[in-house]
Amino acid sequence: MGKIPISILINTFNEERNIRNCLESVKWADDIVIVDMYSDDKTVEIAKKYTHRIFFFERCGYADPARQFALEQAKYDWCLIVDADEIVPYKMFLRIKHIIENDLADIVYLPCNNYFFGILLQGNGWAPLQDVLPRLFKKQFVELTPAVHSIFKIKGNPRKLLVENPEEGFIHFGYIDVEHFIDKLNRYTTIEAKNMFEGLKQRPKSFWKEFSSIIKEVRRRFISKRGYKDGIIGLYLAMLMGCYKVASYLKLRIMHLYNTSNPREQILKKYNEIAESFLKEYKTEIEK
Repeated sequence: MGKIPISILINTFNEERNIRNCLESVKWADDIVIVDMYSDDKTVEIAKKYTHRIFFFERCGYADPARQFALEQAKYDWCLIVDADEIVPYKMFLRIKHIIENDLADIVYLPCNNYFFGILLQGNGWAPLQDVLPRLFKKQFVELTPAVHSIFKIKGNPRKLLVENPEEGFIHFGYIDVEHFIDKLNRYTTIEAKNMFEGLKQRPKSFWKEFSSIIKEVRRRFISKRGYKDGIIGLYLAMLMGCYKVASYLKLRIMHLYNTSNPREQILKKYNEIAESFLKEYKTEIEK
């Protein structure tokens, strides 16, 4: 089988657990671009067995800022963005091949089959036909932005195609367990708050709008996005996504309180000053 004239774009950081399966599923592509954020595990070592097109980008905690850089390295007009914890199943490959060979579109929206805790989700915005993004595209029609979980900017007037068969979509191996989910929630809410603080993302303009958006998020996930299809797990996931907004807004308020996107050092300094003020009492008594 000949190689397909397409650039696969993969951003990585410490993905040794996933990267081999991911790369095995895209060996049909003529150009595989890896942009690594200086992994300190075996990610790069494994990737070198599949491609020599490995580039490096500064660590910034999430992939989005490096995606445009990856796009700039692409050899081909057609590009496919694949996350390291995803694989491209054979039926998806056949659909992509058919689209490219027959020039059926300029931007293609692909479904994603999300596995959380070993379960294929049916709702909450993570069902295959709910999690649909323009990941296959001709590069002149797309601009990638640095904000966390950002939507791709579409340029010009491209022909669009929606793939509606979940079997022709990504397989995404998401969160292993709740600890994994909460670890990422903590990391991403910090980035989300920094994006809002720095003006990369909009924020609600009042407490009541913040509070309303939290309630709406839970309701949207569980009812509108049919999280109820996943039962109690679906309900708790919807509530955790409400907590995502709570944590983002709380972190943002603390950033504004100290007028910095990294308030930890100022808070530690303040704690030391408070401690010293109390410890002075010991010094005063000793001097007596």
